[in-house]
Amino acid sequence: MDREELRIAPPPEKIGKTNFLSYLIDTIYKSYHNCDITHHLKKYKIGFTLAEVLITLGIIGVVAAMTMPSLIHKFQNKVLETQYKKAVSIVSQAILKAKADYGLDNFAQYCTYYPYASDSGKPYDNAAECYENLYKSLLNYEGITSIYNNTPTRVIRLNDDIKTYNNKAKLTISSLAGLGTPLYYTNRMPDGSYIGFSIVEGNFLITIDTNGAKKPNKLGHDIFFFKLDKQKDMITYLSEPKNYTDEEIANGNYDSEWTANRAGNPCNITSSQGGNGIGCSYYASMNKCPSDSSKTYFECLP
Repeated sequence: MDREELRIAPPPEKIGKTNFLSYLIDTIYKSYHNCDITHHLKKYKIGFTLAEVLITLGIIGVVAAMTMPSLIHKFQNKVLETQYKKAVSIVSQAILKAKADYGLDNFAQYCTYYPYASDSGKPYDNAAECYENLYKSLLNYEGITSIYNNTPTRVIRLNDDIKTYNNKAKLTISSLAGLGTPLYYTNRMPDGSYIGFSIVEGNFLITIDTNGAKKPNKLGHDIFFFKLDKQKDMITYLSEPKNYTDEEIANGNYDSEWTANRAGNPCNITSSQGGNGIGCSYYASMNKCPSDSSKTYFECLP
């Protein structure tokens, strides 16, 4: 374009703010419809096909099926651990209260006092009194003080389905002899747990079922055996377990079924003993796994 054309060319049309905005929108709109992108967007719709959605849901289902049982098992074990700690704490505090109410230096020795020959068949002189006051202390610790609620809620569990630690055998009261008394003749607490106590074989025995009638009802899972230490006057495990193989038990010289079932106070993932699990309070108190030192007690429940 030469100078003359530039000189005589009409000036450009002035575009106001409103007209400019309309012009800009119109330009963009025309450009969009004329470009290849529009053609491809119309040809290929954005989204997932039904097959793709079903495949994705199938993968999610497989992953969930693989991980959920493990997550549920860990959650259940964590619940059992929390219930165990709560129950042991309640019993420990109740013993201290009963001891203070009595004004005794040693509650365990007072309750197990027995001035007779071991084969006399006579009851322990102070047993009934100790049971009553310990039960009242347990209820008072739970915040229950009325006379009506201070009456023991007895529970007899002779027909309950109670299993050993590794679920290999079903317990009976005869399979444990006297040790089974506080387990099968127990007391229901306000929170639903069962706590039983009995003086047997010179020991003040205590059993705790941390969730009462609810499952799993297995030794070492929600059911634990304790005794009162006569020297320290506090709740403790029966003894450190000594785990025997099934062959050692079969070849052992035991004079009764219950002595074989209770031999070593077992807590063993492989044992078939009828009392397997009575010694698990030792490991639970130490918070260590009987079969794997790298895990805590409740992490490795079978």
